[in-house]
Amino acid sequence: MVTNEQLSYRAIRYIYYSAIVWLLVGMTVGLILSIKYVWPDFLVIGPLQKYLQYGRIRPVHTNSVILGWLTMAYVAGLFYVIPKLTRAPLAHPRLALIVGYLWNIFNGLGGLTLIGGYTTAIEYAEYLWPIDLVFFGLFACVMFICFRTISNRREKQLYVSLWYFMGSLIWFPLLFIIGNIPNGMIGGIPQALAAWFYGHNVIGLWITTVGVGFTYYLLPKLSKNPLYSHKLSLIGFWTIATFYVWNGPHHLQNGPVPSWLMKAGVIPSVLLIIPVWSVLANVFGTMKGKWQLVSHDVSLKFLITGMIFYLITCVQGPFQSLMGPSSVLKFTNWVVGHAHMPLFGAFSSVVFALIYHGFKDFAGREIYSKKLMDMHYWFSVIGFLVFAFSTWTQGVLQGFAWAEGKQYGIQFVEVMQALRPFSIFRSAGGFLMFAGQVVFAYNIYRSAKDGIPVEKKDQQTA
Repeated sequence: MVTNEQLSYRAIRYIYYSAIVWLLVGMTVGLILSIKYVWPDFLVIGPLQKYLQYGRIRPVHTNSVILGWLTMAYVAGLFYVIPKLTRAPLAHPRLALIVGYLWNIFNGLGGLTLIGGYTTAIEYAEYLWPIDLVFFGLFACVMFICFRTISNRREKQLYVSLWYFMGSLIWFPLLFIIGNIPNGMIGGIPQALAAWFYGHNVIGLWITTVGVGFTYYLLPKLSKNPLYSHKLSLIGFWTIATFYVWNGPHHLQNGPVPSWLMKAGVIPSVLLIIPVWSVLANVFGTMKGKWQLVSHDVSLKFLITGMIFYLITCVQGPFQSLMGPSSVLKFTNWVVGHAHMPLFGAFSSVVFALIYHGFKDFAGREIYSKKLMDMHYWFSVIGFLVFAFSTWTQGVLQGFAWAEGKQYGIQFVEVMQALRPFSIFRSAGGFLMFAGQVVFAYNIYRSAKDGIPVEKKDQQTA
């Protein structure tokens, strides 16, 4: 008879493995998009050119990464970590497995509609309302499973990660409703404000907050040190809950919105330094005396690297929310590099750390190859740095060229030609990132198939 724990781990494995498939889909499409910056006619062949044009596959890339890879991996992570922190079995593991099956159908249908040209054309909220309803139903099931597990807890104290998880599970569906439902009801500036309320906060109040929760779970386990300050972690939770929700208007800086609203988006953006400082102070405080572990523990290496990228993200964000820098950087490739920082650089790294750390639990096997883990790390980090610095440099050159173009007679086409070398570097970095994820997927596949069973390794050690 299959036990509750076995069924739970089966659901976790299935959702994690599905998320990795969607990671490969998203990275493949992203690589194609980067190549199109260098070679615009890439894949423009026969009847396929209609479906593989930039405007159709770009939202496939973003949605595959956000809702396919990261959100599915987050759901699997929640199903894995919450029972650990509550000392209670995962509630309704059969429902969790069904959620995994249906989530793949949701991702597939969403991608096909976007390729077919059926879209709202609102960034990050491109899916049509019937597909939005499917997602909302799936997320409601995730909320039910998670909160039911927490309500059955045997551990009285709520560790800080649970605060982040519960807040995120409440915030995300509210954000999703505001960002997706009004699309067909309102237009103009109100629509743009609703869209960027969702677009920014899906990063800040879902991707960031769940990722920080995973960080607080992993950090004491990997460093073998107690968390530096529980109070500091709660300060971070409440300040991010207070300030992040108001950040959306800075995406419309110097646009056709009231000036008071622009400033209302800048002030909380700058105040985000408080929760960022609290998280990083906790990370560095917890790691005190254990930094030598980073050199040989790939999970810890990914985790610390993710937190460094999180710091850079949250230094860039307040800076580019100011009206002066925004007037140069808005609508340039700088924003592309910045957007990849939290999604790939910071919190995909945290997910990699969580998968590598928990694999022997939910899969019952050791990781197949430590060398492949190292390859995954270095390909990912070096590739991302090449990608990021090329897009940031492109953005600065674009912004100043557009600002001064009229005065000096610089034509738009000349700017695009000047940026071509950076686009080549961008594609090269994207290829390294893609190669890293292929190595990751292969290592996980071989681990699931040929990794040493945990019981057997324990016997060998004994």
